[in-house]
Amino acid sequence: MKSNITKSYKRLKRYFGKFDRFQLLAIPVLLILVYFSIDFKSNDINIGIILPLTGNFAYRTQSHLNGIKLAVKNINESGGINNSRLRIIVKDSNLIDPAEATRDLIYKEKVSMIIGGFSSEETRTIQYLSEKALIPFLTAICTHFEIAKSASYTFRSITDDQQQFEALSSLSSNRYQAKRPAIIYDTNLYGAESAQRYIEICSKHSQQVTNALSFPKGTINFREQLEALFKTNPDSLVILAPAADSALIVRQAREMKFNKPILGANQCASSEFLRLAGIYSESIITTLPYNPRAGGQKLDTFLNAYQEKYGLKADSDAETGYEALMIVTLALKTMSEKNLSLRESLASLKVWDSIIGSGGFDEDGNQVRPAEIAIIKERQTIPISMEELF
Repeated sequence: MKSNITKSYKRLKRYFGKFDRFQLLAIPVLLILVYFSIDFKSNDINIGIILPLTGNFAYRTQSHLNGIKLAVKNINESGGINNSRLRIIVKDSNLIDPAEATRDLIYKEKVSMIIGGFSSEETRTIQYLSEKALIPFLTAICTHFEIAKSASYTFRSITDDQQQFEALSSLSSNRYQAKRPAIIYDTNLYGAESAQRYIEICSKHSQQVTNALSFPKGTINFREQLEALFKTNPDSLVILAPAADSALIVRQAREMKFNKPILGANQCASSEFLRLAGIYSESIITTLPYNPRAGGQKLDTFLNAYQEKYGLKADSDAETGYEALMIVTLALKTMSEKNLSLRESLASLKVWDSIIGSGGFDEDGNQVRPAEIAIIKERQTIPISMEELF
């Protein structure tokens, strides 16, 4: 044994004897450089998140992010994806420009994909840059009907406004025989384009919009707009506006003795709307991106885990956030199994089952799950299909 050690020592001495002292001194420096050049997180799968986490909509986006974080926790505790851990890198689009946030995530953080987007403008910015960089982008919160249309790398897991408006118009026509709706909408990009699309959809259901009026950001008193709309004698009122504005409009319309059907898009299904509208929310018809009771046992398990982790009751934004990350997880597993790119893998997800029911992507990357219609009763959104149970 001692003889073998001696022989090895002599061989090493002869080998290093070929180098001068400067070359020998360089060896530890090279070892240090190699050590620090190793990416010890290279096994992580980085997912970028862009949401306005501060400001007016923080209550929704923080909830959405909580759902995403809970999904990441569950996946990593279950072994990750092929022994790789998921890692989210979060950017607040109210503190950093959405374009800058997107570029940072793509070119500095080297993310595999991006989840997020809230307003139409913000979502379109993220979409444009992601498409340009060939990085998949998934939104689970922006419902604008143009998002994902004619795009290759953009996907949406929430039911879009087109389907929601179709469902609203159809129900108001069939259930209430409403043929002369009036529309009130906010002046941002979402409101103006949504109002135009709703008017187009009405004509398909033999409805004629009597008037459509906008209001500027920051409006508190809607009496002027409502009086002008009511002069046209509409048989229903459609509200296309954020939750807080929608709540004020409903309150003021009812105070003005407007007792005909009031309908709103999914902003009127939010917890904020129900809280601010109070008793005036009763009998409001709204859309739901999904049936909250379609998830069965999976949803119950999620709700309990969410309550335990955050001490809060999960809302629809938390649920869609959780679903979004689980969709990405499914795509990553499919990608590995079938040797696909992540974009190809996402596009192949035509059917899935999640905590909020079944879903899937169509050929444009849009959610195929149909919109649900709900009626508000005692400050709860009850799907019309289940109304008789309440």
